[in-house]
Amino acid sequence: MEAAREVGALESAAGAVASRLATGRSSLVGRLIYGPRPGNDELQAGGRACAALDQATHPALTAALGCLAAGSAFSADDKLSEALRRTVAQAGAYGLTVPTEYGGCGETYLQLAHLEEALTANGLGPLAVEISGELTIGAGSLLGYGSEAQRRIYLPMIAEGRLMGFALTEVGTGVNAKKIQAYVEPDEDGNYRLFADGARNKLWITNATFGSLAGVVARIGKGGPNLGLFIVQLPLHDVEASEAGWEFHCAPSGVAAFTANYNSRLHFRNFPIPAANRVHGDGVEILFYCLRLGRCMLAAMSAGYQRMLAVDASRFARERPGVGGLVISHELPQLAIARMLGGSLQARSLAFLSLAQDAAGVDLAGLRDLTKSAAAQTGVESMMACEHVLGGRSFAQHSRVNAARVNLHLFGVVEGEDDLIRMGAVRDVTLPFVERYLSPLLSILHRANTDANGRVVAPEERILRLGLREFRRFPRRSLIALGRLLVTPGLLHLGAWICGNMVLDLARAASRVIPAGWLPAYRSLPPILRRHVRLAEWDLRQTRWTYLRLSLSFQLQLTSAQVALQRLGQRIEWLVSILALCHHSALQDPSQQHIADLQCLLLRERVDASRRGLSGAMLRRLRRALSRVAGDVRGERSSLFSRLPGEPYAHPWE
Repeated sequence: MEAAREVGALESAAGAVASRLATGRSSLVGRLIYGPRPGNDELQAGGRACAALDQATHPALTAALGCLAAGSAFSADDKLSEALRRTVAQAGAYGLTVPTEYGGCGETYLQLAHLEEALTANGLGPLAVEISGELTIGAGSLLGYGSEAQRRIYLPMIAEGRLMGFALTEVGTGVNAKKIQAYVEPDEDGNYRLFADGARNKLWITNATFGSLAGVVARIGKGGPNLGLFIVQLPLHDVEASEAGWEFHCAPSGVAAFTANYNSRLHFRNFPIPAANRVHGDGVEILFYCLRLGRCMLAAMSAGYQRMLAVDASRFARERPGVGGLVISHELPQLAIARMLGGSLQARSLAFLSLAQDAAGVDLAGLRDLTKSAAAQTGVESMMACEHVLGGRSFAQHSRVNAARVNLHLFGVVEGEDDLIRMGAVRDVTLPFVERYLSPLLSILHRANTDANGRVVAPEERILRLGLREFRRFPRRSLIALGRLLVTPGLLHLGAWICGNMVLDLARAASRVIPAGWLPAYRSLPPILRRHVRLAEWDLRQTRWTYLRLSLSFQLQLTSAQVALQRLGQRIEWLVSILALCHHSALQDPSQQHIADLQCLLLRERVDASRRGLSGAMLRRLRRALSRVAGDVRGERSSLFSRLPGEPYAHPWE
């Protein structure tokens, strides 16, 4: 019940963002699964934008590369240099998406993604990370929710290069924003005092340093139900209570990733915040608003990192003698380099498709999540492929390949943990179907778990699915639930949906004998990509039946069947990636179409292998085996743990 309350609060925040964005069209992923089919123009919008942007070089990129060539991009301790920041700020990098009336360049997020990818591909990933945070969850929060006065004060600062972080996570709190414990209390002057001390310290805050800006998420009142966002100008140095009656400390988080950036732990006690600095809006809602853009920028950065890895690995393979000739002459190194290129194109395709959808007012439900998770996964896989080509040289201490390693691994956690957001993507794209066809049926099962007074029965007495086991244990309640189920109109509605979709699928199956080149939907695609698109579209439509089968099999247990939901989310991610790759590369040169063809073949291998993993029998067997192992771990019975004490954690939260 506690989990349901937290999920409900997060869903409410996401729903409020959708209302604010006023998206005029339903989710692309939802339409690919449940119909109607999106047109090619919509699917290729990101590719068109990318092809146009590739024709020019942004002034900020030119300025940054000039610093890199001059050796002034990084300081002696491998941090981003102030000289680099000044140079790219003058070229408009920090204000790229800030409207011109606030001192920015007024460019689009598609242009920002193109710049982010280019910076990262040229070895300036830390600068891309800094600018992304600055403009998505920094300036983005003010553009979406700030007052006119707040925008006129802070957006010009950001455009000029003043760093801004988003202080959400804490020592005692990870990804669950509803668990935030930092709080503000009103003072006698009508302003606020911020308390973020001890386990409430803000932790892992990128772009936060002395003198920077920070958007701090805190509860309104200690233990209060509501979260607010407050713009804070961080002091220029640590401040003790004996000096000013309040405390502030800023220290490095001690994280091995993003080492060239500022990443800090922030301590506040009785810290003063003017009332005018409160951004009126729920803090979690504002986070959701900004995350849609942050996840797209992460995908663009992942694409750039993978291009960089491929360039360095290819140069090595073309110059390094191996066994029986140059390294590049052998198939396995060729495959490793192709994986890097394919992963880069996959991340780029999804990033530009998502941003084009956002610009067109389309709901990004599902797409924003799988864009991020696919980009993070391909980044790690490309890192491993690069290591196989370069061998020990990939670990050279001062190489840019080595510097990218930890960042690419961290991409799977920042902006949302991959497996969790894959599950969220499944939930988002199936929600309309669940609400219309399954909720009336599940409510009957829920009703069977309440007594005559409306109280929920004990956990061991609950019926989570109607099956033979439940009929043997609770025959009376199971029969009552079955009787109610058979007479509810919802069952007829579901039956009509099943029959209608079976007819449609039979018609589609018959049309599959027609060559793809004869059909208008595929004629505009390069011949080597048509089959991939056709198969991916078919498999995505079949996902309707997979989700229905899982729902009927697990029933109320589906909410806790994380393995099933994660695997289904992963399958949807691969299939949407195939479509994005094909439609994006259709507008690019033949070399990118060749990469897309190979990457689609590699993804098809995974899609085909996943069919067995989503079968009901295999899932039940897997979950039983997992339950046994997890029981041994939770009960401290695993012999592999014996005599191995765990190391205490950094930043203890107790």
